[in-house]
Amino acid sequence: MKRILVVLVATVVSVAQLPADTCIDCHKKITPGIVTDWQISKHSKNDVECSVCHGDKHTSATDVANVLIPTPETCGQCHDKQVGQFKQSKHAAAWAAMNAMPSAHAQPVAMMQGMKGCGGCHKIGLKSEADLKDLAQQGSGFGRASCDACHTRHTFSVQEAKQPQACQTCHMGFDHPQWEMYSASKHGVRALLKQTGMLPDSTAAPTCQTCHMQEGDHNVQTSWGFLAVRMPMPEDKQWAADRATILQGLGVLDPNGKPTARLEVVKAADVA
Repeated sequence: MKRILVVLVATVVSVAQLPADTCIDCHKKITPGIVTDWQISKHSKNDVECSVCHGDKHTSATDVANVLIPTPETCGQCHDKQVGQFKQSKHAAAWAAMNAMPSAHAQPVAMMQGMKGCGGCHKIGLKSEADLKDLAQQGSGFGRASCDACHTRHTFSVQEAKQPQACQTCHMGFDHPQWEMYSASKHGVRALLKQTGMLPDSTAAPTCQTCHMQEGDHNVQTSWGFLAVRMPMPEDKQWAADRATILQGLGVLDPNGKPTARLEVVKAADVA
C-alpha cells in the first residue's frame, strides 16, 4: 500500500510540474518550430519551462483549451521592471487607439477580427479581460502577451528586439512609413551596412531603439512627442520658438502664442 502511495504522489508531482520533455515529445511532431525556438532561447538555458508561462492544465490533445495564453502579467512575473515601463509607453495604448478610430469599425469583419488587419500590429497594446474574452471567442489564440510583438516567441530574443527590423514589421506601409523613411536615411543605411559587415562595428549607426528606447527603457515614446513636440518646452530659445510654431499650426497655441482649449486635451492624452 505504501509503495502504491509513493507512486501516486510521484505521478501527481510529475504532472503538476510538467517537465519540458513532456511537452517537447508531443510538440516536436505538431509544432517543431516552436520547440526549436524554445530550445535555443535563454528561457531554455535558465530552466524556464513551458508550464511557467502556459500553466500545467494542458497535458494532451483533448484538453488544449486549458492551455494558458500569456499576457504582459505573465512576463511580469520575471520581467516586472520592463513590463512596468511598457505599460507607460505608447505601445501600451496601441489597442485602445485602434478601437478609438471610427475607420477601424468600418472595416470588414474578416479584416479585423482575430487580430487581423490593423489588429495584427495594434495587438501590442494592453487589453482588458473583456477584450481577451472577445478575442478568444473570435478564435484568436495568440498574440495577447504584447511583449512577443518585438521578442518573437518562442526565442524571446533580446538581441532580435534590439535590431531595427524588429520595428519594421509594424512601422511600415503607406499610412505610417517610418521604416521606409528610416531605411532610406543615413541612420538606416549605415545601420544596415553595419549589419552586413560592410561597415565596421565601431560605425556610428543609430537604430530605432537608440532614440526611442534609450538605455533599454521599454517606455517607448516618440522622441519629440507625437505632434513633433513634447512638454515642457525646452530651455533653448530657438528650439522653443520652433516648437511654438508647430503648436500654432496645430491649433494648440493661438496666433499670439497663447494656449487654446486644445492644449489641455493634448496634455491629458500625452501626445505632445
